[in-house]
Amino acid sequence: MRGKWLLWMRAFLHSAAIAGVVLIAASWFVAAYISSVEREKAVEEATKQSDSLVRLFEHDTIETVNRFDRTLLLLRKSFEDDPAYFDLRKWAGQTALISQEAFQLSLIDSDGYQVATTLDYNGPHLYVGDRPHTRKQLDATNDELIISEPILGRTSKRLSIQLLRRLRYPDGSTAGVILLSIDPNFIEPFASSVDLGSHGGLSMRNTAGVILAAKGFSTETIGVKPARQMLSSELAKSSSGHYWGHGNIDGTIRLIAYRKSDRFPLIFTVGLSEDSILSEYRQHRTAYRLVASIVTLFVLVGISFAVRYQIRLDRSQADLELANTRFTAALRNMSQGLCLFDPNQRVVVANARYAEIYRLREDQIKPGTSLREILQAREDSGTGFVIDPDDYVRVNVKQATETQELADGRVISIKRQPMSNGGWLTTHEDVTAEKHSEKLLAEKATELEVMNTRFSTALDNMAQGLCMFDGAQRLTVWNDRYVELLGMPAHLLKVGTPLREILTDRVARDMRRTIDDPSVKLRVTELLMLAPDASRVDQLSDGRFVMLTRQPMAGGGWVTLIEDITERRRAEAEIVHLARHDVLTGLANRAEFNARLEEASRRLIRNGGSVTVMMIDLDRFKAVNDTLGHLAGDQLLSEVGRRLQASVRDIDVLARLGGDEFAIIQEGGADQREGAVALALRIIGAISVPFHLNGQLVEVGTSIGIAMAPEDGVEPDELLKRADLALYSVKSSGRNDFCLFRIEMLEIVHTQQSAERELREAIAQGQFELYYQPVVDGKTRELRGVESLVRWRHPDKGMIAPDHFIPLAESTGLIVPLGEWILNQACADAANWPAHVKVAVNISAIQFKKGNLFEVILGVLVETGLQPERLELEITETSLLENQEAHLTTIRQLKNLGLSIALDDFGTGFSSINYLTIFPFDKIKIDKSFTKGILSRADCKAVVASTLALAQGLGIVTTVEGVETEEQFEYMRNAGVELAQGYLFGRPVPIAEFGRDNAPMLTPLVA
Repeated sequence: MRGKWLLWMRAFLHSAAIAGVVLIAASWFVAAYISSVEREKAVEEATKQSDSLVRLFEHDTIETVNRFDRTLLLLRKSFEDDPAYFDLRKWAGQTALISQEAFQLSLIDSDGYQVATTLDYNGPHLYVGDRPHTRKQLDATNDELIISEPILGRTSKRLSIQLLRRLRYPDGSTAGVILLSIDPNFIEPFASSVDLGSHGGLSMRNTAGVILAAKGFSTETIGVKPARQMLSSELAKSSSGHYWGHGNIDGTIRLIAYRKSDRFPLIFTVGLSEDSILSEYRQHRTAYRLVASIVTLFVLVGISFAVRYQIRLDRSQADLELANTRFTAALRNMSQGLCLFDPNQRVVVANARYAEIYRLREDQIKPGTSLREILQAREDSGTGFVIDPDDYVRVNVKQATETQELADGRVISIKRQPMSNGGWLTTHEDVTAEKHSEKLLAEKATELEVMNTRFSTALDNMAQGLCMFDGAQRLTVWNDRYVELLGMPAHLLKVGTPLREILTDRVARDMRRTIDDPSVKLRVTELLMLAPDASRVDQLSDGRFVMLTRQPMAGGGWVTLIEDITERRRAEAEIVHLARHDVLTGLANRAEFNARLEEASRRLIRNGGSVTVMMIDLDRFKAVNDTLGHLAGDQLLSEVGRRLQASVRDIDVLARLGGDEFAIIQEGGADQREGAVALALRIIGAISVPFHLNGQLVEVGTSIGIAMAPEDGVEPDELLKRADLALYSVKSSGRNDFCLFRIEMLEIVHTQQSAERELREAIAQGQFELYYQPVVDGKTRELRGVESLVRWRHPDKGMIAPDHFIPLAESTGLIVPLGEWILNQACADAANWPAHVKVAVNISAIQFKKGNLFEVILGVLVETGLQPERLELEITETSLLENQEAHLTTIRQLKNLGLSIALDDFGTGFSSINYLTIFPFDKIKIDKSFTKGILSRADCKAVVASTLALAQGLGIVTTVEGVETEEQFEYMRNAGVELAQGYLFGRPVPIAEFGRDNAPMLTPLVA
């Protein structure tokens, strides 16, 4: 391609071709230049013509308007001379003013009403004071002619331009307006008298650009204000001139001449269309181009003859050079050695490959070298072969083909072609690699046969069925498992069977229909359209499921694996069931319950009706778990599930949400509330019946919270939340009952949330303070320690006692950060006190449950530097109700650290004595309720005496709380109490008040 291009380039660069191109360029340049001159001349003449026409148009129109204005001034003079007896119609008739151009005169009073007109109108006076030009003239203070925009007359119903002059009374005040309506076509005589050419036009506009009158445009333009105001920008430059208007009014390009009147607020334009101006120029331009084209054609013909002749000449020379080059390149790059001998057995030509094969030098194969000399040179280079040279020259050179094995082991294939002159052409090819490949192919064929045997064995022993189809969808390979799984008939098991026949047989058998059935044909068509990499699952006629997976093959076709997945399907169904149901009870689980509630909510929104949601929680279930073990707890839950199942309808949804939480969705029913209450009562009654668990009789109760839709909402989350609130209300008021949701519960929750938020902010902002109450020796009244008590200094509510916020802190978990702060602050304060003074800190059950109490206390002691022996932890019985083994481990770790452990509020629980034998307490604190009645109540005296006797027997120190009088203290000391605290010795005070009159016992602690 490149050589051909170079030939053409050389031909075109010939002098004759270049001269022709220059002549063509010159002819076109002359044609373009003459055309350009004629165009400029045509535009110049059109500019002069349009300027003259616009002057004439302005002069004629101004004369007409002046004539109308003089008439109005004459009429006004007649009116002002005798306004009371002025008769408009009579005056108009006498002056013969009314014509085709000026078709109406109207007299308008000072209020804007038309009181007289030359038209035949006898109706009520029309109000025209709302029109801008009328109002402008009525309000005018100067005396000037006002020309309106084109407007539709309310009396004449004709489009007109209205000329207005103000009427005056003798005193100079406005008497009204005299109005002359003229037809916008009044410019028609002038337009008809001038030659504007094709698509030429003229217009009269006001200074706002609105067209008042126009002729020669293809669209209706009167009253229109063109969107693109090129005229405005030109007027800003000069009051007269011309410009090219690019179709602003009707899409026609015109040379527009314009003039702005000095006499009236009018603008006049005359436009000559571009087609009209340039028509003669365009005709001449076409003629010039035709002449240039003819010149070009003749010159191109001459050039083509010259170029073709030169190309043929260059091509012949190039072909000869190319043939020589190719022959030389062919000899040099042949993969075979080539040598041409003449009839005298001498070399004519030989290539380099020939010398390379036999390791000869170029001078050893030069033209004229004899065959015997070459054979001798080969012997000398070690590439000869065992044969007598004379026999070779006599016999071998006459053979068409020959294979020689050289001394170095290479194998050379020789082919000879006799020449007509008695010589011959010989080619030599090194076929050592090919011979080696043939040997390898034979070995590979043997290996392939072994592999085919193994492949057939593998196919016949596969667990999956296998079949292979080629690109034309014909069967090529299959195994026995394929036949077994799909029950393939023998007549289809042959190479080349079309896929359509196999599918038709299978589908007909699976659907139990004939092969001509339309449904069978439709299914077969669908299967034939599947992609080569498609996968699907089919159910066979015997109920089994098989998975068919296609794998595309290179070159078309695919391999299909067929696997029996019946058991897998059963396992998957079981997994799906387990994923949606509780393993222990077999009931729906939380996920299934939420999905069913979502469906019920959508049905309710779509169709109406009612839905009831019940949240069910077992009472005292944890006690059963702790006392009888988890196996008994699981057995109880299973039995509860069966009793609940027996209590609900088949259409109700019963689920176990987790732990001892159950839930029910109840839909429909004549009376929703009555049905919900009846079901709740049935459930309470069923669960209240004792359970037999491994030979033991167990009684539990149940609490039920109920929310009803749409009364309590329709969204699932909303219903669940409100049912939970109702359940919480039951638990708070005694358990083993049911409660329907009430809106007041939300207010309680909001109040609790607000309190929780305030408590959380108080912890973050450090609004808490520690107060300390002294603990004294029962015999000497000396200070032995203090108990730390937390107070909340609220920024709005003032000081808040712990019984108002500690329960909230425990229910929300905020007791953990608050308790850690109390512990840290108390230890930090105590570190500065005398070594014999202990500090007691109350520990919540929630802190125990968290499981890191030992690590927290150890960290506080390390941080504050307080000796472990000076820290005493006070624990209530409720802290020990759950997970006793873990709590016992924690208490023992704390004891090993050196801390003292006190059992607080002793005597108020139900198993205090049992705890004393399980946990290694150092101290028992007798509750203040017993101290209060110690002097007057025998039962209080008996409890205190029993507690002291028990403590002395166990070697445990006792502290009495709530001592307020000397008589109470004296009684307790005589009874054997070692330590005492109460208001008698001092009220709780902050560190800042230590040593003051209200806390004299704490004076030793002041630094």
